[in-house]
Amino acid sequence: MRALFLALLLANLAFFAWSQGWLAAAGLGPATQREPQRLALQIHPGQVHVTPLPAGSAAAPAPAAGPSAASSAAASAASSASPSAPPAASAPAASAASAAATSAPASAAPPAVPPTAAARTVCRQIGPFGAMQTDELAQAQAALAKAGLHAQAHTYPVPPQWMVLLGPFPSRDAMQTVLDALQRNGQVKVFAPVSGRPRYEPGISLGVFSTEAAAQEQLLIVGRQGVQGAKVVQRNAGMERTVLRLPALTPAQLDALARISGQLGGQMVKTCEQAPAHAP
Repeated sequence: MRALFLALLLANLAFFAWSQGWLAAAGLGPATQREPQRLALQIHPGQVHVTPLPAGSAAAPAPAAGPSAASSAAASAASSASPSAPPAASAPAASAASAAATSAPASAAPPAVPPTAAARTVCRQIGPFGAMQTDELAQAQAALAKAGLHAQAHTYPVPPQWMVLLGPFPSRDAMQTVLDALQRNGQVKVFAPVSGRPRYEPGISLGVFSTEAAAQEQLLIVGRQGVQGAKVVQRNAGMERTVLRLPALTPAQLDALARISGQLGGQMVKTCEQAPAHAP
């Protein structure tokens, strides 16, 4: 066993000395591969040109070096594929490959994204303005025009209403005398001077109703309470209202509208209703 161990130890020492080249003087040692042998294996080494990088180019983005690297690779591939071809024949192939590599990123790039659609618009309306609010309507229209906003004026009839009416009286003093008497009597619970209805002024309203039947019923009630001369009339007959609509406002136009919200004839800005004819 000792003899075997010593033999293995001597063999290892001999291999180590051989691998390190310590026995090269005696003609023993591994074959070495150095640059002359590597250069001898190259094909057309004259076609490879080493160009030094300019100062500060180390931080250049990687894609910038792509075309030149592709050109070198293409030239090397062309020379390897046809080792018997003269340099003049391989140069055009390398140039074509370089041009193809240069144009490849452009063709592979995704198509330009088309411009997005216009920003989503919204509709706003101002009003309604009654028949007695012509000045307020004109004020709102002027403020909108000054802000560069073009409103569409939609006029529609006021929804029908019926009123139990006393009057109209020949004068406001005559109307006030009857009004005071109703207040002293105390039997009639609903009464007030008519306002905003020039055709019925000066007059006294004894109730306003959405249906004629309800108004007729109120007329019977006030008749039993001692009121004489009252009648049922259509309160909104022939009356119209106007709404200013801004149907397609962009976000910038909405901001402009908000800045003039206090100059719109006392009206608030609202979201458009589906049918202007049924606006309140």
